[in-house]
Amino acid sequence: MNNKTNTKRESQQQPKSRKFRQFGNLAMSYYPDRGYKRAVALFREEIRLTGGLMDALVKVGYTENSRVLSPRQVRVIEEYLGESD
Repeated sequence: MNNKTNTKRESQQQPKSRKFRQFGNLAMSYYPDRGYKRAVALFREEIRLTGGLMDALVKVGYTENSRVLSPRQVRVIEEYLGESD
């Protein structure tokens, strides 16, 4: 019987885009020097204003009220905006 569990080290080595992300947490990773609400507002604005990003996100199930992003949605964001810190 294989009882393999993920260790802390293994989970840190996985790419960020492989798991569901809270929208606000991802916003804070792009705008770490802003407060939570301001980071979310700026991130939503950047998504709307970045050419093609909103359309690409809508195609993978994103809505402007999304609070949780799928791994696919995170990958789309990273393709357009680069990886966050």
